Amino acid sequence: MKDKRFVVYRLQKLAILLRILGFDVLYFQNEDYISVINLTKREYRILLSRVKYLRKLPWIFYLGKDDLDGQLEQITKELKLKVNKECLFSRCSNCNNVLQKVQEEEIKEEIPLDVCGRGYWFKRCLNCGKIFWNGNHMPTLEEKIKKIGVVEEKNEDIGKFK
Repeated sequence: MKDKRFVVYRLQKLAILLRILGFDVLYFQNEDYISVINLTKREYRILLSRVKYLRKLPWIFYLGKDDLDGQLEQITKELKLKVNKECLFSRCSNCNNVLQKVQEEEIKEEIPLDVCGRGYWFKRCLNCGKIFWNGNHMPTLEEKIKKIGVVEEKNEDIGKFK
């Protein structure tokens, strides 16, 4: 997985989901494409995009599908992506920084009251400060991750990953 580092251009939901899967993903929306291409080449990343005028460049992985599931399916098949369960939820979906585990007691003033005392795991981004936990959204996320089939241990309960 270490060799699979990405730049995602104008596909925010894809960037977020790849980060949730544990991939190192830089995301750009409005930057000029020449700067994005130069950064991609300089950092030896794979550029993922649906911008049609970029699709013929050899360092671009052009995504033919409009929908997120189709894009993930194309990426996983053609790039042969696999994710260890330990890599899930290891990166901030907001800024791409590596997340650090934290105890509920350390952050209970920063999380909603209805989240406290439910046995969730918590992680914090030391860069942007965002806090993550395995709440009610996990079944939907677990379904999507299993559907795309990139997790090596498919029978595990993804919501319990720490």
